[in-house]
Amino acid sequence: MGEGGDRMHEEEAIQEFLGDRPRSSQLADWQAILERRLAAMARDAERQTPGEAASLQLRMASLRKQIAALAEEAAVTEFVEDSVRVTLAMGAAVEAMGPGEFSESGE
Repeated sequence: MGEGGDRMHEEEAIQEFLGDRPRSSQLADWQAILERRLAAMARDAERQTPGEAASLQLRMASLRKQIAALAEEAAVTEFVEDSVRVTLAMGAAVEAMGPGEFSESGE
């Protein structure tokens, strides 16, 4: 199978492993969107009265927690994706070695 086919197989394996959970790239996109929203809210807070700003600060704190959760989830998901890639690459390397070239004892 060519490199493109290997890449497709890799992506299919990752998606199968993740199931309906989003990919790390999607989580990072969502995080970036929330970070832009947070920056916009911070700009708005500068123009608010103290009472309005307090309410906005609470919403901003909640948004910061969501951003942190997405960042953590993206990191974990990226680790899983990389682990699937490594597992596939190791399997391909063992297959390429052929029978008798690999032993568990390291001999």
